[in-house]
Amino acid sequence: MSNGFNYRSKVFLALWTVNFLFTFSTNLIPTSRAFLAKLFVGNVETATMEALGIMISLSSAAATIGYFAGGFAADSFGRRKVVVISFAILTASCALFALAPNLYFLYLASFIEFFAAGFSSPAISALVADCSEQCTRGMAYGVFNLSWVSAGVAGPLLAGFIAQFVYLQVPFLFAALVSVLGLFVSFLLKGNNAGKKETTEENSPIVERNSFEQRAALKHVILIFSVTNILNGLLNGFINPVLNGMLIFKLGAAPAMYGCVLSLSSSLVTGLVQLPGGKLADRFGRKPLVLFGFLGVPLALLLGFSRSLLDFSLIMGGISAVGNISSPAISAWLMDLIPEQRRASVSGITQTLNGIGLTVGPNMGSYVWNATKPDAIIPCGIAAVIFVAALPFYLMLKEPKKTRDGSEQKPVIADA
Repeated sequence: MSNGFNYRSKVFLALWTVNFLFTFSTNLIPTSRAFLAKLFVGNVETATMEALGIMISLSSAAATIGYFAGGFAADSFGRRKVVVISFAILTASCALFALAPNLYFLYLASFIEFFAAGFSSPAISALVADCSEQCTRGMAYGVFNLSWVSAGVAGPLLAGFIAQFVYLQVPFLFAALVSVLGLFVSFLLKGNNAGKKETTEENSPIVERNSFEQRAALKHVILIFSVTNILNGLLNGFINPVLNGMLIFKLGAAPAMYGCVLSLSSSLVTGLVQLPGGKLADRFGRKPLVLFGFLGVPLALLLGFSRSLLDFSLIMGGISAVGNISSPAISAWLMDLIPEQRRASVSGITQTLNGIGLTVGPNMGSYVWNATKPDAIIPCGIAAVIFVAALPFYLMLKEPKKTRDGSEQKPVIADA
């Protein structure tokens, strides 16, 4: 069902808006959640870090369950239904955050929130691929990624100021209103259903009938992206409590500054590189850009030497730029190699494994931070090792070659 990519089309604009609203709602939550957890445990640093680690791990476990269930549900029952249900669940979690009387309710609300996020993610990712052709898919993901990036800039920044100057729980109520709006907008989406499987199977660039070689190639593709997603999830999960510890305790950031630093050095910079990343991925290929992203490894190590919020912001900005310029390429690369009718389910599998890494990583990060604080060099060094571990797996995979009509040939595993 791939059509030429047009970011001005009603379908794509609706999809972009839906993802913006979903991500904006979830980005209004973390700042208040972190400082509310600190308040519930009596402002004790070790207890706060342990609580945040548990919360992140529970949330990641919920997202993992959501990824798996959402991927297969989207391919079986339709993408739009899954997105609508996800918004309803997200609204309930926002209300629970606002009413939480203790830390245990924060745990429960975080679990529900991340389940909703995981449940919707494979369907949304597949819808982006459905809206584009292989030759323009990198740019499609580059434009689309601006939805979650812009939400990631505005959400923490706004939430930080509201939490500090209005009331700590108000961002949760605002998030609930945004998610309700997203629920209604999601009805504008046009989703695939299981009835389209037969056509897409025949037209797939990878899976052909009775082709053992093609099926074997697909399994290798899924295996490679599964391993890299586990490592990516482990990295993001591990570094999250380390960043919290550095900002809140080592560098003494207030809620407004906490949100400002994350918005500008991470989300804003990530947004600035999405369009160039998508354009470069379509022009020079997915693999070169993905490999370029590993230049962020030494910067991850350097982050541990931060001595001020300015140092932290500049280095974090460099990591975000170098590491995230490859984001459109990675998304497009996987979707290039997967048959249309299996995009959501395969995306669900890889994101499930990413969620496993996100589940294990935060407890590791919290433990390492508490064992080495206030020195952040060792935690950041471990993060750099996890970062570079994915490199050999990307080197194993070749890109599909484009034919003259713009279609792609079957993927192959790189020669040993």
